[in-house]
Amino acid sequence: MSHFEWKDDLSVGVNEMDIQHKQLIGYINELVDQIEAGNDILPAFDKMSGFVVKHFDEEEQLMEANQFEGLGPHKIIHQQLLKRVGEFRELIVNNELDNDKLIAFLRMWLTSHIKGIDTKYGQSFGSLPKAA
Repeated sequence: MSHFEWKDDLSVGVNEMDIQHKQLIGYINELVDQIEAGNDILPAFDKMSGFVVKHFDEEEQLMEANQFEGLGPHKIIHQQLLKRVGEFRELIVNNELDNDKLIAFLRMWLTSHIKGIDTKYGQSFGSLPKAA
């Protein structure tokens, strides 16, 4: 498995969110390291998913503070992603996880969600102050 890398085309144009996306990639890479080492991945998975919850909350606050029109649909997408994360956690706990499916999901998430969905709010309001 290869590590995930930050590339400039992942930038959403909002520094605060770009920093958090870079942190997320770091947590994902920690998870990849644990998978490759054959270790228990639940602690790394929980660390990553806990950060995701915090990130989604802060991202939604930012969108709300800047009256982003797409906030409602974006929240629904976040809820769907968190549901999927919960399903993966259950598979880990039950020792039924297909590591390749988890990694494929995370790659899709980073590319399609950040590049396809998060960039919309970045284009909408660009450089902003931090969320309240």
